[in-house]
Amino acid sequence: MTTALDLPRLTAEQALCRQSFAAFLKFVRIEDPPPTGAGIVPFQLWPHLVEAAQVISEANLVVWLKSKQIGASWLVAAYAVHLGSFSPPALVLNLSQGELYSTELLRKGLVVHDNLPLHLRAPLVRQNLESVHFRNGSRILALPSTKAAGIGFTASVVIMDEADFHEQFDANYEAVKPTIDAGGKLIILSTANPETQTSGFKRLWQGAPANGFRPIFMPWRVRPGRTQAWYDAGLAASLDPEAFRKNYPGSSEEALEPSQAVAAFDLGALKAMQQDVKAPVSTLGLANLYQLPAVGKRYAVGTDSSHGVGADYSVTAVVDTQTGYVVADILNNLIPPDELAQVSYDLLKMYRFPLWAIEDNEWGILTLSKARELGYPLLFHRDNDAKKPLGWHTDEKSRYTLWGELIEAVKQRLVTVPNEKGLGQMFGVIRDAKHGGKIQAREGGNDDYPTALGIAWQMRKYVPMGATREVQVGYIRRGE
Repeated sequence: MTTALDLPRLTAEQALCRQSFAAFLKFVRIEDPPPTGAGIVPFQLWPHLVEAAQVISEANLVVWLKSKQIGASWLVAAYAVHLGSFSPPALVLNLSQGELYSTELLRKGLVVHDNLPLHLRAPLVRQNLESVHFRNGSRILALPSTKAAGIGFTASVVIMDEADFHEQFDANYEAVKPTIDAGGKLIILSTANPETQTSGFKRLWQGAPANGFRPIFMPWRVRPGRTQAWYDAGLAASLDPEAFRKNYPGSSEEALEPSQAVAAFDLGALKAMQQDVKAPVSTLGLANLYQLPAVGKRYAVGTDSSHGVGADYSVTAVVDTQTGYVVADILNNLIPPDELAQVSYDLLKMYRFPLWAIEDNEWGILTLSKARELGYPLLFHRDNDAKKPLGWHTDEKSRYTLWGELIEAVKQRLVTVPNEKGLGQMFGVIRDAKHGGKIQAREGGNDDYPTALGIAWQMRKYVPMGATREVQVGYIRRGE
């Protein structure tokens, strides 16, 4: 029974909770269901949840990539209740992948509300499976992710839970843009859907913070008690280890990498190749040198050019023909095609002008022209025939050969890529089902580095192991 002596304390607690979501969380109780749980229990304010609560309180646009079972859904359900209780007349929209999931998030909010201390429990006037109505005029609505979800609402907060599994995510995002434009909050959280390599959720995550969203990533280990032994035991007991890794990622890269079902390269091989990543031993302008030129070594070079305005990358990869080691490379998305030729020329001069193949795409033509102007002595001609045009020509047949042989070389661990960013691009190369299984970068990714590497790998065929550079040059030039 509340006494007059209690009133100052209760009033102070109300005022503090009104001002601070973090303070409110100290009074929150959640459901830990049987048979393993203990029923209604205090919400555990683990450090990662305190961090997330602060971000949610501060930022209007939040995109949260996470592991499963770290308390995220309970946190956002509590935030909806906090807003409805202390910021009337608030409108909170819960958008989930289907009716079942949307109502479950609402149910969690009701558990939070109903187990608050009486002096913090805002009265309700109506509640059902689809909505909660506060006496103060606030509402929390549960909406499944359909094309029409969110249309016509200008909400205080929109919560999109498990957003990467929303079939209508893009339509929903456009529908709730008035909320964003009016200064409301948009909280988007999800584990990564392994079945989709491109999605609105993934694009927002990858585009943050430049797109205005505050990104949060939380791996499996943020929850107290989760040790490496816990992870290893769960992985060993799983019937689908790949799904387990996706549900419990250790890094954002692991969370977003394609599943092996659609990945072009063997993911196990790529992960094993990460141990070979290292810093360059030297640099030459924009070029990275991982192994310095050595007497008796033979090298082959591939180049993929871009227009150099910050989108696609320009890449030159120098490969040791005997070991498959990328001894040097250039990886830059701001270098113009003609400048790429000059920078590559300066690099390749150090390696005694090895056979150099430049893809003859739109921008590669400019690189080829400049390389020829510079007098590079050993440029690759199509089919290694000096009577044919310069450059590596990508068509259906050559593309099949390039990717097929590079994929096999990676699988057999015949290639070593010390460039972390370059290796990272290889994780994002997929067999795109939307384009007939075409091998290319997933949407929002890049395949420029593996393309250049693949061209260099093809050049190995035309560099005889025992031939000197002069003999090689003579072979190319005889038809000119």
